[in-house]
Amino acid sequence: MDGATELQIFYKIALPTMIPSLAALAVILFINQWRLFLYPLVVLQEEAMFTIPIALSQLVGAQRVAFEQIMVGTTLAIVPIALLFIFLQRYFIKGILAGSVKQ
Repeated sequence: MDGATELQIFYKIALPTMIPSLAALAVILFINQWRLFLYPLVVLQEEAMFTIPIALSQLVGAQRVAFEQIMVGTTLAIVPIALLFIFLQRYFIKGILAGSVKQ
């Protein structure tokens, strides 16, 4: 690309080839951050700041386990991950298969 700056070359050549890999990375990193348990458990002090996994673990008591509330909470916790995957599905699959298919 004669006359193009480095930034133009990046946006027109490198970035379009990286989109599937970046989408797969985004899904994987989002899921890893979404399911964090130990660090927020140690750091957070207020119940209003608890993450979903910590809030769900609070529903398990010594005498009673609130299965109904745990199932509802788990279902609601899965919704953002499912929506992210649905929107990025084609990029996610291209990114996962990019390194495994010989051209």
